[in-house]
Amino acid sequence: MTRRGSLAYYLTAWICGCFFMSLAVWTRDPFGASSNDAFSSRSVFGLIFFYFYGLVFGAIAALLGAFLLRRAMAALKCLTATHWAAVGAILAPVLIAVLGILGKRIGTEGQGEFRVWRLTTYGPMTVFEAGWWLPIPAGAATAYLLCRVQRAFAPQKSPQN
Repeated sequence: MTRRGSLAYYLTAWICGCFFMSLAVWTRDPFGASSNDAFSSRSVFGLIFFYFYGLVFGAIAALLGAFLLRRAMAALKCLTATHWAAVGAILAPVLIAVLGILGKRIGTEGQGEFRVWRLTTYGPMTVFEAGWWLPIPAGAATAYLLCRVQRAFAPQKSPQN
């Protein structure tokens, strides 16, 4: 484990952030959670399907968002989970919009030097096309958990004798 919990922090951002974002997209999907049989095996498979591809295509965006969130909260000197959640609810849609618009401009077809950019922007582009508001609750929930991880690994003040 790293000294300040960076491994746990970024793994939480990737695993939980992609899950929350996949859950938001899945609830928007007409063949996913919105169908009449919300707890059927088809519906559960849809969530697992979205989550798997969310992990693959959302990894770079989740890590970039976690990095920007950590830097912003350090600059603002905010320690409470409520502040983190509020900033995460603002940062996530902005990041998804920027990467989604960039992904639309690059396009998804063809081969070439933009292959890494396509991989980076495909997930955010999909979320952005599903709805620009979907990253708001996902960003807030992820930022809340990231605050808890950050505080768990923060250096503790020792009592003075």
